[in-house]
Amino acid sequence: MATLSPRSVFITGSSSGIGLELVRQLVNLSHRPQHLLASCRDPSSDEARQLQDIAAAHPEVVVVKLDITSDQDIKEAVVTAEQVLGEEGLNLLINNAAILSKVSGVRDVTRDDLVGHFDCNTAGPMMVSKSLLPLLLKAANKSLSHLSCNRAAIINVSSGLSSMSFCIKNMKHPWYSYICSKAALTMATNIMGRELCNDGILVAAVNPGHVKTNMGGSDAPICVEDCVSNLLRTFASFNERSVGLLHSNYGEVIPW
Repeated sequence: MATLSPRSVFITGSSSGIGLELVRQLVNLSHRPQHLLASCRDPSSDEARQLQDIAAAHPEVVVVKLDITSDQDIKEAVVTAEQVLGEEGLNLLINNAAILSKVSGVRDVTRDDLVGHFDCNTAGPMMVSKSLLPLLLKAANKSLSHLSCNRAAIINVSSGLSSMSFCIKNMKHPWYSYICSKAALTMATNIMGRELCNDGILVAAVNPGHVKTNMGGSDAPICVEDCVSNLLRTFASFNERSVGLLHSNYGEVIPW
């Protein structure tokens, strides 16, 4: 079985939930990253306290201020990444940050709610990926190995609901803004994957499942520790056959 051992990782939405648990488990890998840039909207907030505690105990963790809907924040985050990573570049970008308002039904959805979700859940990951692309290319060019999360990769944390076939069977709430913005992210993953694979960058999407987090709720069936443990094994398994596809947290391909 392949081992996940990227030299450098950048994660968005790291102050809670899946993002925080990704940081926690990555620093405890046997081949942990030399550099882990963990970003969140407000590193000084109470929500980010656990992230700051991890950073204090692990010098390889750098906490980065990043609201992915802010072009200025993205520019400043890239400067920080360049300073930390230098010519070695970035091996693994995990676009995890997202919002879910739970506005339900066509009678209640608003333009502002739709635009806000598309800005954060679709445009945000795309702009972060675009801005960090030069660093990903540097890492990709350091190796002639096959596509993998150890060489250079963009992983978009999407949703099973972004798949039409999955949504038809499993949708419980008509969350137009969330579902449509995640469907757009999954489509962007497919396009970006086919565009960047020849540059040595793997792009894929994952559905973490219904996870017990602030977003997923306390009644969710999957604990965040198990979710992230499975995700890291899935990341390790990604290769050329994974490009542009949506996967479960166990690595199975979810049909469009």
